[in-house]
Amino acid sequence: MRNGKPVVKKDPVDNIMLRELCSIYQDSSDLLVIRDLTMILIAYAGFLRFDELSSLICRDIKIYEEYMSIFLIKTDQYRQVNEILISKGSSQACPPLMYKRYLGLSSLDVDSDHFVFRPIFRSGDTAKLIYKNKKLSYTAARQNIVKRLKMVAPQLNLGLHSLRSGGASAAAKSDVNERCIKRHGRWKSDLSKDGYIADSFDNRISVSKNLGL
Repeated sequence: MRNGKPVVKKDPVDNIMLRELCSIYQDSSDLLVIRDLTMILIAYAGFLRFDELSSLICRDIKIYEEYMSIFLIKTDQYRQVNEILISKGSSQACPPLMYKRYLGLSSLDVDSDHFVFRPIFRSGDTAKLIYKNKKLSYTAARQNIVKRLKMVAPQLNLGLHSLRSGGASAAAKSDVNERCIKRHGRWKSDLSKDGYIADSFDNRISVSKNLGL
């Protein structure tokens, strides 16, 4: 409950929606579009909270042949470092591939301490990242990302939370090791992890199917 009203959880997105969305923009060279798609795919595949996504700086991300590595540094007194590995995919919704497209259009210095995802301005027909090292706001990110996602899932109640929840739910449905899911999402307990995962109908019905009645 929040302010006396029940909290309505956002619906998770899935890989089918994301592949369809990326196919719509497969030939796009618009920096704004590719920035939004890169944020969507990295947040989904890395189970990232928005504050983690928006705080990424260029040198936090490394690209390898088969995967990308993202280092998250907590800003608390312990300065704990978490490394997230995101595998290369086989579709147009491949996170490392989309990130490379974004790098090519944005001309980011991959060894710098500039924020990866910054506001964008247009000069004529060209979109560019603002020169000031300023992270993208929650409001702007939500507006842009939800607008993109609504193109392929107009009926869903979507928010930035839909990406982290969607990635975790997809991993759970694929029988990925529970401990690895918890570590990948930086959850401290099973209870907090399970709050993000939407169980499929088959998994839910399997409980009573296996009661021997």
